[in-house]
Formats: sequence, structure tokens, C-alpha cells
Amino acid sequence: MPKRRANGEGSIRKRKDGKWLVTFPTGLYKENGKRDLIYKYCATQAEAVEALRQLQSEKAMGVCHSKAAVKTGEWINTWIEKHKAPKLAPSTLTSYRNNFRVHIKPYVGEVALKELTTYHIQKMLDSMGGSFSLFVKVYNVIHGALEKAVELGMIPRNPCKGVAYPKDDRKDVWALTKEEQQRLIAALDGEYYRVMLLTYLYTGMRAGECIPLQWKDVDLNKRTIRVNKKAILNHDYATHSGKQEIQDFCKTESSKRTIVITAGLVAILAEHKEEMKKRAAALGLEWSEESLVFWNTRNKIVQYGNLKESLNKIYRKAGIEGATMHTLRHTYATRCFEAGVDIKAISEQLGHANVKTTYNIYVHLLEDTKVKEIDKLSEIDKFIASEDATESAVVIPFPESGKAV
Repeated sequence: MPKRRANGEGSIRKRKDGKWLVTFPTGLYKENGKRDLIYKYCATQAEAVEALRQLQSEKAMGVCHSKAAVKTGEWINTWIEKHKAPKLAPSTLTSYRNNFRVHIKPYVGEVALKELTTYHIQKMLDSMGGSFSLFVKVYNVIHGALEKAVELGMIPRNPCKGVAYPKDDRKDVWALTKEEQQRLIAALDGEYYRVMLLTYLYTGMRAGECIPLQWKDVDLNKRTIRVNKKAILNHDYATHSGKQEIQDFCKTESSKRTIVITAGLVAILAEHKEEMKKRAAALGLEWSEESLVFWNTRNKIVQYGNLKESLNKIYRKAGIEGATMHTLRHTYATRCFEAGVDIKAISEQLGHANVKTTYNIYVHLLEDTKVKEIDKLSEIDKFIASEDATESAVVIPFPESGKAV
């Protein structure tokens, strides 16, 4: 006796006319409350089995052939959870979920997917407000979901095409001036997180990269720090809270890198290492090269929220307004450019995917550098300005009107 399929898997039966009928539930319900079903007719049993398998596979991927209305919110949620979640880093997945829940679902979530128009999307994005960066993030989520829907034959075209972008309000990256940097360093004296914040300032590491550093990642003799993991905030939607976790891989392949550090930072870290050994011994705690480089006041891993709060207090103490944790990274890059460090070396230190990324972020600094570099050609200006050059120069007259030369 053939094995019965479970509810929701569909069925196959032979009709009196010899054809094979495939009946498959879409998982949706019609307005009258009855289940929405798909019917397919096949010439042979083998064709029917293949048709049912295809329908089951497509349903698992979120494809719906139902004539009943699939809502836009249902599809985008399916796309995020089934198509994107397995491929995205936890922090990126959290961003997708947040932008869908806050900015997309309330506006177009109930609109039938096949009835969604460019007008719906434009109105949603315009009413959202916020920065250009937020616009791009939300647009990328809805555009990606609808592009997949087109690919799977759920809609004929992507209604995101034709959406008007707002003016790009992003400003050039802001870094501390040399004078502000000196004030910040002075304000760090006596602060608990002094060494950790100096490490950010003198390496350009991302916020989450310094937190999970272990001593085995730091080679003081070779003056290097290996970046191979990061701290992230993983949002729990059930409790509406966030929990810091350590991710044993970096943002991108290029983010996994070895940073060369200055001799000055080596000296500071060497002193810090000895202090941490003494502290562990005094508290009866185990210390090894596996130990964290930086501890919080409770001798555990530093929480990013607490570190950020401490830095903000130090900024206020130093009389610096508008700076963030990321400002330390931009300040490091700016000092590198000012010192004439090669852009490829800077790109590798920062962990950018390529030099183009570094160029696009710091292009305004490169313009200043270009002026300084071209000024080096002032030595050959004398060929133009010298009296000898002027006397021996050949003067080419302008042609008379109507004559060709």
C-alpha cells in the first residue's frame, strides 16, 4: 500500500479519463474561508509525481502560484528568512529585519504583492524621513525581495524601478584635528578604558574588532595585531532586546587582516600586558595568551554600549562635540593620509575590500594631497619664468579671422 502524504504535501490521483490530477494546497485561504488549491493535469503518473515535487520545492522557497492574494509583507518576510538569512552575517540580518518591521511592513505589508506599484513604494520611502543612508538600506531590502519575486515569476516586473532617490545628504567623513586629538589623549589620562581607546585611535579598527582581541592576536615583537573576529549586537525579537555576541569571522574576507602598529602603541600595550598579568594574579584569575586584551571593571568582556558611553563622557571632558566611536577610525586614516602613507597600505590597514572603497570614503583628503604633490613641480616653474626661456620662446600668433592654420 503506498505511503500517504502528510497534510499540506498535496496529492495525486488518476481520473476516469486516464489523466493524472495533482492537487496542491498553497497554504492560503480564499475569502470564503476554504483552502486555496492548485490543480495540475498530467498525461502520465511520472509527470504528475514530478509536477508535485516541483510545487513542493517552490513552496519551500516561498514561491506561490495561488490566485489568492499574496501580501507584500508575507513575501518580503519569506525572502528575508528563507533566502537571505542563511547567507547574511547576524548584524546584517538584524538590519534587514529591523528595516522590514519598522519601515516596510506598516506601509505596504497588507498590499497584495501583484498590486504593489511604484507609487506605493515611493510614498512609503518619502514618508519614512531620516537620512539618505537609511533610505538606501530600506530600498535595498524591498528591491531585493521584489527582484527575487520577478525571478520566480510571482510578478512581471519590479515596481522599485522608477523610484526617485532623495538628495544624497551624506557628508565627508569627519576626523579629529591634530589639536583635538591631543586634547582627547590628554583627557584619557586616568580613564579606565585609556589603553583600549588609544588602540582604536592608533589602529583604525572597527568598533566590534577590538573588543574580542586576545593576547595571542597581538605580537609585540613583530608589531602586529591580527583581526579575525568581532563583537556584534544580536537582536532578540521576542524580548525586544539586544545581546552582545562574539562572531568568529569578520565583516568580509578583507576584514580578516594583520595590522601593523606603531612603536608607541607597542610600548603602551606591553605595559598594559604586564598590568593585566598582575591584576589576574591578585584576583586569583587564570591568565594566558588566550586571555582577553581588554577587560571591563568586572573582569569580563567589554560591552560596546558601556565603552561608547565612556568615550562620549571623555569627548565632553575634552570639549569635543559631535564625535563618535567611528571618528577614531576616520582620525587614524586621516593621519595616515597626512603622513603620506600609500593608499593601498591604508586600505589594507582599515580592512577595506579594495582601494576603491578607501578612495570613495577619503577622496576629499586625496584632493588636498594632490595639490601638495603637484606643488612639488614648482622646481620646473623656473623654465617658464626665466628670462632665457622667455627670450627664446617661439610665439605662435592667433590666425586671422576666416583663415585656417
